[in-house]
Amino acid sequence: MESFDACKNSVNPAVLNEDVYLLDCVFCDSRLCERGLKSFLIADEKVELFSTDQVDRGLVELTDDRFRTDRCFCQIQDIACLQCGNVVGYHVSMPCRPCLESQNNGHFWMFYRHSIIPHQRVNSNGTATMIWGDFMHEKEDHLCEAWSECER
Repeated sequence: MESFDACKNSVNPAVLNEDVYLLDCVFCDSRLCERGLKSFLIADEKVELFSTDQVDRGLVELTDDRFRTDRCFCQIQDIACLQCGNVVGYHVSMPCRPCLESQNNGHFWMFYRHSIIPHQRVNSNGTATMIWGDFMHEKEDHLCEAWSECER
């Protein structure tokens, strides 16, 4: 079986120039994510989402049920805001091969556009809007404690 790392070559390099967003819960105004990226559903590009490569498990939590959509074979789980309990998105806990091989941003944590309030994040100097490529120059993202993507 091909490893997940072997499929990373399908990550679109244009992502490095995309703006980074802070994402707040529309229901309770709590911070949900410090590393959001505008995105869309691979199976239906008309569906706007925000995505991230890592979440802070003190802000959101996976729900118990795993399920599949009718558009692909990915296994997904809803994610809920820990402050108010509302479902705000989903996590692709096991991506299917076609989705991994599709041009993508490498993110498996998705936030529904109608469940979040996005705010552009400024860079560490506070001089400009942060872009995704700025994370490559940071030693660590001081705003977010990462939860390993390997926990599936």
